[in-house]
Amino acid sequence: MKYLRLIPILLLGAMFAACNTPKQLYEAQEYDQVIQRYARDICAGEKNLQRINYVAASYHKANQADHERIQALKATGQPDVWPEIYQRYCSMKGRNDALKCFPKEVKKGMNYVKLDLDDDILAARNKAESFLVAKSKQLLSTGSSADVLEAENYVNQLRRTNRENPQLLDLQKRIVLQSCETVELGMKSDYNLPEGFQQVVFGFDEGELPSGIAQVYALKKPKHPFANVVVKDLSISPMRLDEVTFKENQNGKTVEVTDHSQHKDVKLKGHISYYDPRSDKSLGVVPFEVTSTFKNDYTTIKGDREACSAETLSRVDSKPVPVPTDESMLFDAAKKLNDLIAAELKK
Repeated sequence: MKYLRLIPILLLGAMFAACNTPKQLYEAQEYDQVIQRYARDICAGEKNLQRINYVAASYHKANQADHERIQALKATGQPDVWPEIYQRYCSMKGRNDALKCFPKEVKKGMNYVKLDLDDDILAARNKAESFLVAKSKQLLSTGSSADVLEAENYVNQLRRTNRENPQLLDLQKRIVLQSCETVELGMKSDYNLPEGFQQVVFGFDEGELPSGIAQVYALKKPKHPFANVVVKDLSISPMRLDEVTFKENQNGKTVEVTDHSQHKDVKLKGHISYYDPRSDKSLGVVPFEVTSTFKNDYTTIKGDREACSAETLSRVDSKPVPVPTDESMLFDAAKKLNDLIAAELKK
């Protein structure tokens, strides 16, 4: 019985295959399907002349249609045509690449010519990206929820056009922030940070965040965070005292001058991982580095004060000061990280 049940399935498969012959696909103007299904076999040595002819005809028909459409779009002079122009150039290049492995005699018989579309594709992509970015920003500036949804479609198209676009992440962040009434922020670190550190990092002042967010929750382990601040490296330098000694002479008098410099710094390095809390999909990562620096310069003298230059006299009353603790400098770094995150969210 098990084998008998397979018979209808096999018959359906055979019927489906029969309804998708190269002739039927070609007549249905499914030119790219013809190429996708049979080009690889021809590259491998397939010599079925009928299939070769249908692939060749499909190739020329599809490219001719794309070429004519590109010319018509360009003639409009409208900026919104470039995403489609870019996609059609990519389709033409894809077909051309699929056939470049054909045997020489097949290429010759079908009048195959290697297309040099790289410059056209690059120019079209740049113009498409410019339009998609500008249109997305325009829609996001209105504050309308309907416009936010429309902007998301343009941003998705931008991502498909170029995932490396430098403005893509900021646009994705703006869409999330204008779509959600609340967002969660989290922090991860393998370092023993002082108690209250996270509260300082996420202690935003009123008006410091984009107006689209009603509330922000700062959690240690949020289930669906919008942003996770990950501290990957923490370094605290020991207090360093640099000294330079020199002599000054004036009116036959001499003084030994020593310039002292106290120095200590704390560095935090890591990244902010952004997610879309509606789908928990990654949007991207932004690295960060913040530094809290303590520096104090002072000058001491040995000898006759009257031998000091005016510049030395302007520094001679400065004094050494107590060096801040590691914890106080970490909190200062936390405040700088807070400012950095606020600026990130407002981009």
